[in-house]
Amino acid sequence: MDLGMLRVVTPDGQTREYPIDVPTVFIGRAEGNRVVIDHVSVSRRHARLVIDPGGVTLEDLGSASGTFVGAQRLQPNSPQVIFPGHELRFGDVEAWFIGAFEASAAPVQVVRGPGPAAADTRQTVAVAVHSPSAPVAAGSPTSATVSIQNRGAVADDFTISVPDLPPSWVRVSRTALSLPPGAREEVTVVITPPPGPESLAGEHQLSVAVVSRVEGVEVRALGRLVILPFEDLRCELRPQRSRRDFVLTAFNAGNAPTGVALAGVDDQSALRFQFEPDALELGPGEGAGARVRVQPARRRLLGKPEARPFRAEARPALAGQHTASADGVLDERSLLGPWIWLIVAALVVAAVTAAGYGYTRVCGSSWPLCPADDQGSSPPSSDATPGPTRTATPGRTATAGKTATVVPTPTGIHKGGKAVVINSAPNPPTNDNCLAL
Repeated sequence: MDLGMLRVVTPDGQTREYPIDVPTVFIGRAEGNRVVIDHVSVSRRHARLVIDPGGVTLEDLGSASGTFVGAQRLQPNSPQVIFPGHELRFGDVEAWFIGAFEASAAPVQVVRGPGPAAADTRQTVAVAVHSPSAPVAAGSPTSATVSIQNRGAVADDFTISVPDLPPSWVRVSRTALSLPPGAREEVTVVITPPPGPESLAGEHQLSVAVVSRVEGVEVRALGRLVILPFEDLRCELRPQRSRRDFVLTAFNAGNAPTGVALAGVDDQSALRFQFEPDALELGPGEGAGARVRVQPARRRLLGKPEARPFRAEARPALAGQHTASADGVLDERSLLGPWIWLIVAALVVAAVTAAGYGYTRVCGSSWPLCPADDQGSSPPSSDATPGPTRTATPGRTATAGKTATVVPTPTGIHKGGKAVVINSAPNPPTNDNCLAL
């Protein structure tokens, strides 16, 4: 529905035309307004324009720099009736409302108030953009129509461009036009957003610039382009095989932000997974990595190495979106690996060596059996000192097969014996018993 347009001239002289196709239009600096004016003097939500069968009203929404109709500043939240051709001002930005019936009319004289652009008394070119009727999917074409009218008194040449979109997205049916006074032409702009993260999902500003050769001025008209979101989540695991540590990299090849939770899965539920971090926030075209530690749920003491396959997953936070995964293999080793047998063999060799060394020290060169084991005792040496001999206890019988050897007990004073010195009575006259032992 074509209800007219709002022509805006910023303090730097740029002219833009905003087509109006809804009855209520919000005007301001913030995104989300129907008419976005990016100037410091314009508040985020500055004013509201309402078009109904009873007329057109303009209402200030409590802006800091004010909304003006001519030289009159509007009271906040008090709608004011306006008419086509009235000079409007939002802060330092001038504007005019042009009704739908004026789009095909002859050139219109617009009286502007004092200011830097007061010498421009005629708008010689009118530009309107008819935006694509529906959102477009990335990789698919859509089209917008640009209407250009020469409102000047002489023939003019115009050049057309789309400055706000990448050149590779846009194809203009005619980039140059020659129009006689009062003539109108339409140009088709075909827009094909590429199928990649650079085609950001959401609403984009579609600006068409038309430059007059005669007047040397540029007029811009604004439309809208809405790109549908698509998802393309990918992930990669490096290395693909390890004893414990991995790195999982997730990449968002879609055109909308997404959050993912990381998890690990194995068919036998025999592994434990630890992710650091365990969740990632990915913008369009962004990638991020997480460290992954994989361990058996229960460690084996002995056994051969085993290869345990698993799957690392990146699960989108929004339900219904595709889960990306990457396969990996854990090389599981027992706590006591094959090297334990080398230690056992070394211990056996050490034990045998120690036993042989001890046998040699005890038995000398008597191989294979010690003589002491056969005789029960070692033969006495020839210079052994005689010692007291034990007398066999009566009633005991010697063990069969062995003969007890009886050694006579020495008498008198002998080496190793004991003596007691005592005094005795004299034996006169010889006194030969003065010392007795």
